[in-house]
Amino acid sequence: MTLPLFEMSEPSPPPDAEQSTPTTAEPATGPVPYVAWLGYLVHTHQYGKLADLRRPATAENPTHFEARAYAPTDEHRALYRQIGFLFARYHAGRTRPHYGRGSMGTAIRAIGYDGARGPSNPGAERLMMRILPARQIPWRHLQHAIERIRVGETTPPSWAELITDLTKWTERGRPTAEKWGDTFYTRRPTTTARTNGAAT
Repeated sequence: MTLPLFEMSEPSPPPDAEQSTPTTAEPATGPVPYVAWLGYLVHTHQYGKLADLRRPATAENPTHFEARAYAPTDEHRALYRQIGFLFARYHAGRTRPHYGRGSMGTAIRAIGYDGARGPSNPGAERLMMRILPARQIPWRHLQHAIERIRVGETTPPSWAELITDLTKWTERGRPTAEKWGDTFYTRRPTTTARTNGAAT
């Protein structure tokens, strides 16, 4: 008597052991990973790459392509390259990275000297008034702003926020220009004095 033959399949792994085929992870893109990479160049004293970033866009070099590769879309590759230029300009001669704080409006508000900063400083206000009406990203004036911030040793804008803001520069309603103007001109809260002279 011939016994029936049965095909034996391989045992299935338990559900929690099933994994998809490993793939090579794509490098992270976007403002935060990009700024982390720029900061790493300063932190590890990679002055050659920082010098490359300070060269004009017409002088293509491998560091330019590295910078552009962090852009999540082809549309923003040139923008990332330009932010690398501004970051490298600000960090010329510096040994520690400064990741900045706030918007460009906040940063320009600090330009000047005690008693005449921001809207109270004619030079800072003229600079702001050249930037805000621009229909296209005003790179030349932004470079001037970064140079003023660097020389005055004030806090630069958050580099990651600057990237995000500039990707929205031409959006309807001009949200970035409005935001920068608000942060430049908004009066900071001041303390009021008690009748005995103590601040509240």
